[in-house]
Amino acid sequence: MCIATLLFLLSLATAAAQEAPAPSPSASPSPSASPHRSAVLRFALPPLDGTISLGIYDAAGKLVRVLHREDSVSDFTAASDALETTWDGTDDAGNPLPNGKYHGRGYLVGNEVKVEGIDYFFNDWVTDDQSPHVRSLGQLWLESGVLQVGAELAGGKQTTLVCDQSSGAIKGQLPPRAGAHCPDVPSFPNLVSPIDCAAGRNNTIWFVDSLAGAGAREVKQISREGQLLRRLPYSANEPQPERIAASPNDEKIFLIEQDKAQQRLRALQLVKTTSAGAEESVSDWKAVFEKKIISHQNFGLENGKPIASLGAGENVLKTVRQKLRPDPLQHDQLGKLELAVGLDEDGSFLQTADGLPLRTISNTPDLTRALISRPNENAVDVFQDDGAVVEQFRISNLEQMIAFDCGEFQL
Repeated sequence: MCIATLLFLLSLATAAAQEAPAPSPSASPSPSASPHRSAVLRFALPPLDGTISLGIYDAAGKLVRVLHREDSVSDFTAASDALETTWDGTDDAGNPLPNGKYHGRGYLVGNEVKVEGIDYFFNDWVTDDQSPHVRSLGQLWLESGVLQVGAELAGGKQTTLVCDQSSGAIKGQLPPRAGAHCPDVPSFPNLVSPIDCAAGRNNTIWFVDSLAGAGAREVKQISREGQLLRRLPYSANEPQPERIAASPNDEKIFLIEQDKAQQRLRALQLVKTTSAGAEESVSDWKAVFEKKIISHQNFGLENGKPIASLGAGENVLKTVRQKLRPDPLQHDQLGKLELAVGLDEDGSFLQTADGLPLRTISNTPDLTRALISRPNENAVDVFQDDGAVVEQFRISNLEQMIAFDCGEFQL
């Protein structure tokens, strides 16, 4: 028999759940704590195994102390007919709280409540929980057959990604590199305003050329003698090339391209070149791979899925209402709870609307925003953003939670 069941059988009464009639006070000052103020809180648990979160609330109903966060039964003192814990009269920062009336209440979250990762959105670089969260791309290098990409990760860390040439998959990381990718751009008659270059096959040079007076750019291949060999024009409404690297052995180039909506790394392979006249030829290219990072600062939800549209984050749910498991000690009254998502430096967690943490969701750092949605009556989906990628988690079996109350007491 679990200790929670034993306490249930021994207990003669317990406090009511949230939204049930308030019980008589069950906390009292502890004389042994003098000269420091202290109160002992007592409660009997229903027969359900899980973790316990317990908060202290002031007379206005504001949460002033998270006394227990996802603790086990063993973190409490087992009395003859209840579990006991002690509060020292301070807030979460250790500051003494003023004298007055306070209230203790909390929740037991059953072991059946599960958290699982579902999906990643807006970033092709993140494919599993081991992937670095790449926020933006910088320089490109292709050295000794190794493709290297300068990158900034969520949280501002700089790194160099070592990538597979055929797929773009990350094979490792190196310390960040310093210096410009193409410090000395040669001047040729066929160039207007080059912004990057790279050595290519047969002593050719590839350029990203910014055309004067036009929004679109071009990628050009020029011989050492200045002859224009190939050109890849861009339309003004597509991501524009910023950085380039080229293979010394094949007609293959790597490009970082971006606009306001996205940034991407592409590898392009020459398929064929056909003549378009006496002085110009047309090159046919195929994409070997493409990896995108989509801008999503104001992402929202549509039909339970995130969308990157600006303004889509309006009118999203901030909390969801959850029915709790009936407690026999409360004459089978159903408790109810407003759930929300909390963020801190350690990650994300499911919490009550007034801020009491209930269940850890993830340990993803540097989170900036989270949205909550309702796939069914006993589950919630959480979509959280660290500036690089939106992760989706599902917390299910939420009906396997029970509220308990420690009553009011005077400090």
